[in-house]
Amino acid sequence: MKILNFLVTGSLLLFASTAGQAQPDTAKISQRALFFADSLVKVDFYENWGSYADLAPASVIKFYGGKNGYIEHIKTLRTRTTSDLAEDAPELKVLNLMTQEDKWQCIVRVSRYFHKGETAYHLVTSFVEQSKDEGETWKLFDVSYNKVANIYSMFPEIFGDMPIQEATIMTKEQEVAAQQKAAAEANAGKKAVASKKK
Repeated sequence: MKILNFLVTGSLLLFASTAGQAQPDTAKISQRALFFADSLVKVDFYENWGSYADLAPASVIKFYGGKNGYIEHIKTLRTRTTSDLAEDAPELKVLNLMTQEDKWQCIVRVSRYFHKGETAYHLVTSFVEQSKDEGETWKLFDVSYNKVANIYSMFPEIFGDMPIQEATIMTKEQEVAAQQKAAAEANAGKKAVASKKK
């Protein structure tokens, strides 16, 4: 009986230790994703187009007909969000981190301001990222230079339930109006639920 107890206890300890080792370090993986997102921000800012394209998944490059086509697409579209003033660095935040088989994917929210003339705009976009080496290196692209409708064609490996939203560009006044509208809709929803309970 002692031998059986010893074997069961040993097996449980072995199982617990291997299960603990099998758990990925999602904090470290998120930090690496943010590191690569910051790299994309920097190469965009410094217009280092070769490095910008090197960070993109091969399927995205192929969608635009190769590296030169992709670079020309980015250079053309970025003019609408290039600021007339020096701006603070964007805020980056991992919104979603998922794994399937041996791949990791994430959505990084990018929030930054830019000026055109006297008007300040707030750009909120997402970077779609993928790692095939346990989060050590990432390939990524900016949703604001693309349409969400095209993302599944550009990047067919994307996990089906990854929540990707179109980029938004708003003035301060538009943001305040959108926040007020959302608050009013939330309030109306609460009132409707409360009236149904009566």
